[in-house]
Amino acid sequence: MPFTVGGRPVSIPRPVVRGLLLLLALGALYVIAGAGGKVDDTWSATSESERARAHSSEGWSRFDGLSRLFGGKGAQRNPSQQAPIGRDKNGQIKLSPRPNLFRLDHPIPSNRTNPYHPGYSRVVIPNTNPVEYELRPLPSIEEAFAHLRPRLYDLKEKYPEIPREHDLNNPIHPPFLTPELMERYAHLGGEWDAKKKKWVEGGEKRYLFTTVCRQVTGMLADWFAAWTVVVDFLGPESCVFALMEGPSDDGAGEIIAAAMKEHLLFLGVPPENLFIQTHMPAIDWENSHRIQTLADLRNAVMQPIFDSKYPGKSPDNKDWTAVLFYNDVYFGGRHFLEILHQHFFQDADMTCGWDHAGKWFYDGWVGRDMSGDLYTPFPVPKDQQEDPQKLFINHPATLERHTRMLPYQVFAGWNGMAVMNPVPFLPPYNVRFRRGVPRRPDQQPGEEECQASESSFISWDFWKYGFGRIAVVPGIHLTYGKDDSRVRGYVEYPLPDAKFQEKIEWVDEPPRKVRCQDWPDKPGKGHWAWDGTRWTDPPPLIVLDPNGTEIASNRRGG
Repeated sequence: MPFTVGGRPVSIPRPVVRGLLLLLALGALYVIAGAGGKVDDTWSATSESERARAHSSEGWSRFDGLSRLFGGKGAQRNPSQQAPIGRDKNGQIKLSPRPNLFRLDHPIPSNRTNPYHPGYSRVVIPNTNPVEYELRPLPSIEEAFAHLRPRLYDLKEKYPEIPREHDLNNPIHPPFLTPELMERYAHLGGEWDAKKKKWVEGGEKRYLFTTVCRQVTGMLADWFAAWTVVVDFLGPESCVFALMEGPSDDGAGEIIAAAMKEHLLFLGVPPENLFIQTHMPAIDWENSHRIQTLADLRNAVMQPIFDSKYPGKSPDNKDWTAVLFYNDVYFGGRHFLEILHQHFFQDADMTCGWDHAGKWFYDGWVGRDMSGDLYTPFPVPKDQQEDPQKLFINHPATLERHTRMLPYQVFAGWNGMAVMNPVPFLPPYNVRFRRGVPRRPDQQPGEEECQASESSFISWDFWKYGFGRIAVVPGIHLTYGKDDSRVRGYVEYPLPDAKFQEKIEWVDEPPRKVRCQDWPDKPGKGHWAWDGTRWTDPPPLIVLDPNGTEIASNRRGG
């Protein structure tokens, strides 16, 4: 087939011409075959199933015809070669029947998370002295909330001091666990059966949940929900509660006094596992040493550990499993269970959450990373307060894990919620919340022990006795305000990858030096700990025999 290029004749071989014509013909056939099956993706009121049927008859059928042009077997296609999943052998979309009636034969479960938990629900018999109880089967979590709800409604109506904006029956955080979370946390409520190679029901674990609080009415919807979830999941006889409240003018004392014990008894928590005090007297702060007073309060609420009927044991003479101490923060049952999970998964001695004041980390005076420095610089200069928060500027490895929500080791923490190994609180160690040892007459200023927070000294003294595995779980977000909790108070789970595993690689040595921000050693609570900085030695390691006698240490010069 001749034609000219630049005035010169050019000839194309006939086989090439035939190939081009064949390609043009095939293209035309494809367009014709698809003309009637054009898909309009514009939204319309047509149902999805109607659109699917139209597309399947007008669209997919055309490819069978085209395949035959190539001598194929479109009508006899191997079903495994079909691109769309959910089509029958003729290429038609298989639709699930509607309405879906699956749930008729699978009703929402209304039993206990763990039907093997021992114990009884207790309802107080009126006008009995000493108090007597009507014993009932343990309730499901639905029954527990149904029993609690009218009680909280009545209390809000009864006490006008309760702010009207607080809905006591609608928590921010989910009052339930998903099946995936139940599986994640199963080890917390059971024992390991070495023969069956699985966690079995009905363990002998004993957890102390404890707090000192005031002005917490806005948090009580979440607190009651969290208590309900953990008791239902861990088992009522595994849970011990200690709470000291007051003074409050928002009705918190009235609600706790009237409903907390009653509700926990209904859930099956034994009476001897409840240590609840409300309406504590006001503190004369101007004539009290702030740190010593706070230490005294925290030690008082820990009496189930320190002063048990069975020394060193729970109220029913079982070994303690863990102490979970929380501040006046918003949380749900998932916060409790995730921090307990990480505590045991990491084999930690102390495990802390991450508390917020807006975008800022809150517990800055207490927290020290493994460089011995603050988690975040403080005070923040005014011209930087709109910038993103700086974290772990002297310990990049910690920052790497923090950004992935992976737990990491620190020297000290508290951070709104902490799980602690109970052993250091028992003989021979007898760790307590405390203030720093005051300066002796023979010491120069700066030679005395750091005048730190009472909660800082838990970390300090744990290190001193060889319990230095202190972890932060950055995904356990805790807040002090309701709006803040709605925005950032959730539980965020770790994101390990090929380079960063979830397990902490523990370091056995504390930092060489630890930043100290001394609290003024005088009465009053309106002082400032940020006027000066000094760097102190970490605590020495001290080894005690069972009687409390020191038998070894790495003290300098000792």
